[in-house]
Amino acid sequence: MTAMSLFKAVGPTGEGAAYSWAQKCQDVVFLLGDQMVFFILNVVEAIEAISTCKPFLTQRPELR
Repeated sequence: MTAMSLFKAVGPTGEGAAYSWAQKCQDVVFLLGDQMVFFILNVVEAIEAISTCKPFLTQRPELR
């Protein structure tokens, strides 16, 4: 519960900081401005999706 509450507080703050940082990087050739925020969110979602599949990816020990 403590970790969940912490992430609820840190998540929006971190994304707000990433959004304001992305607004300053409008002249970058790759991932302009707002697109950087969505790229970061997609990376986080991909990590979460892979971590939810982790119990299914482990191998069971052989029974003898």
